[in-house]
Amino acid sequence: MTTRCLAPLAAALLAVSLAACSDSGSAPAAAEKNATPVDAATAGTITVAVGYSGAAPAPKAINMAGVPACAALHPEPVLATPIAVLDGRLANAVVYIQSGFGERGFAPPTEPVVVDQKGCLYNPRVTAVMIGQPLQFLNSDAEGHNVHGKPTTNDGWNFSMNRPGSNRAVTLATAELGIPVGCDIHPWMRAYISVFDNPYFAVTAADGAAILRNVPPGTYVLGVWHETLGILVKPVTLPPSGSVTVDFQYQPPS
Repeated sequence: MTTRCLAPLAAALLAVSLAACSDSGSAPAAAEKNATPVDAATAGTITVAVGYSGAAPAPKAINMAGVPACAALHPEPVLATPIAVLDGRLANAVVYIQSGFGERGFAPPTEPVVVDQKGCLYNPRVTAVMIGQPLQFLNSDAEGHNVHGKPTTNDGWNFSMNRPGSNRAVTLATAELGIPVGCDIHPWMRAYISVFDNPYFAVTAADGAAILRNVPPGTYVLGVWHETLGILVKPVTLPPSGSVTVDFQYQPPS
């Protein structure tokens, strides 16, 4: 083979090599439907209340003793409360519209959703983004961390954040519930990221409430996801310029 023939072959091999080394956490967004404007005059509101029957499991103290730099950041014990209940209401449940939009499309926000690493914990621990929206991780600690995302349908990621004030963003290409994110250095650190193809999602506050605003009128399947308790769904019909309230009730795990 002549030198002239080898040159384009080498270039092609180099291109393949570079592609294989690309950051898997920055997967390209899936093909988007054309964004359909929402008519504010006919849009409405869905209010969701998520409850929990019975007493919540007792919280357990997180043991940071093996990393004194982390333990020193917390004069009082840090409690793990995966099932956080106040007056029968459940916090940290992800409320979302699962289906019902037909061919309607939505453009992802350009503003990132931020997850901070502070006090050797993720804050917030449960959050959500749209497909193609930046998910930005910060490190506010002097302690180094790594961010290890383990999705099922999206590409995974794993990168170090050793400098205080460092930040790094990923984007996710497909809808997925409850992607676990952890720090391999500090095994108690855990977060959950959900990804949606529409902007109608929220995480319940301490009172178990979430509000979805500016929703087009229609009939939808409304879902709730919780890291321990799983998924609940209900149909809901929102009339033009209407407002509806939907209650979900989780039972203690068997």
